[in-house]
Amino acid sequence: MTNHNIPRQPMTMTNLFLLAFAGLCLAIALGIAWVLGITLFFPEGVLAGHLVERADIIRAHIDYLMMAQFLFIFCLLFRQYAIDPPVWVVAACCFGAFFNPLSFLMRGLTAKPAITATVPVEAHFPLQAGISFTLTTIGFLTAVILVVRAAWKSRSAPN
Repeated sequence: MTNHNIPRQPMTMTNLFLLAFAGLCLAIALGIAWVLGITLFFPEGVLAGHLVERADIIRAHIDYLMMAQFLFIFCLLFRQYAIDPPVWVVAACCFGAFFNPLSFLMRGLTAKPAITATVPVEAHFPLQAGISFTLTTIGFLTAVILVVRAAWKSRSAPN
């Protein structure tokens, strides 16, 4: 049963961008799922030969799914509470949502360096992961603060 008397908040450009970016992350996750599925059934195929570390590809798939989910949820929460988030919050969330899983995808597609005491991980991973993890954390925590503050204010607002 739907209530047509519930006022709907307009979709701001920042929320629309979150929604579009959530769709992009979901599409990437689905593409990775297809690759994982195909390579599961054809482990000796050409496509499977490109997967250096299957576990990292799975991590990227799950991470893109989670990031899409978070972006969808925040888009809906921002709309529900009529929040027009600052551009920097949306940029941080979207940058992190894309590059955080991408770091795992790159690890899964890149040959590992020889194990030595001086080079424990791929050269690109610490910098890329550090930047994307930081922006993801800052963006999503700020989004939570904006939503909690708006929910708190709406709770005490007169009906």
